[in-house]
Amino acid sequence: GGIIMAIYFPNSELGEVCGETWRINNSFAGDSHPPTSWELSDDVYGGSTLDSGSILSHSNGVFTFNSDFYGWYFLNWQHYTYMGNATSRWNEMILQVSWNSGSNYDDHGYSVSCTPNNSSNPSSGGGSATSVLIATANTRFRWHITVENNNVYTYGNTNFTGTGFSLMKIADPN
Repeated sequence: GGIIMAIYFPNSELGEVCGETWRINNSFAGDSHPPTSWELSDDVYGGSTLDSGSILSHSNGVFTFNSDFYGWYFLNWQHYTYMGNATSRWNEMILQVSWNSGSNYDDHGYSVSCTPNNSSNPSSGGGSATSVLIATANTRFRWHITVENNNVYTYGNTNFTGTGFSLMKIADPN
């Protein structure tokens, strides 16, 4: 048997490992910038309850990191769409990030899906994407949902995550 030793990389040690899942809890048709009907996942074993508090807070669809949780985060999001027998060639859920407390936002990542025409039945689609971002006192992020056909619904549910995001802390701040 050999000796197992941890490997430490400069500026990459991780303190408390934590993560949260947020979801849209009401379906809506068309575009939304930003969607505001968010809730923290409360599923059994959902990974969203921390003894030390919540990672994120939000107001009117804008998310802010709480000060106890600054650092680097891996972010994954998904966009579940559906509609009747028509086509929407693009349904986008765009991550927008501000580095200056919400004064300006940059498009940081896109998920995209297509809802194809089906002459006799409704259709659904789904897109997902990932990104990495740094949480500081000045970081804000929000979502911009835009669809080609405004009859497309973004699916939301209070019992599970149809449209939403998860984030996991991957490193403490430098």
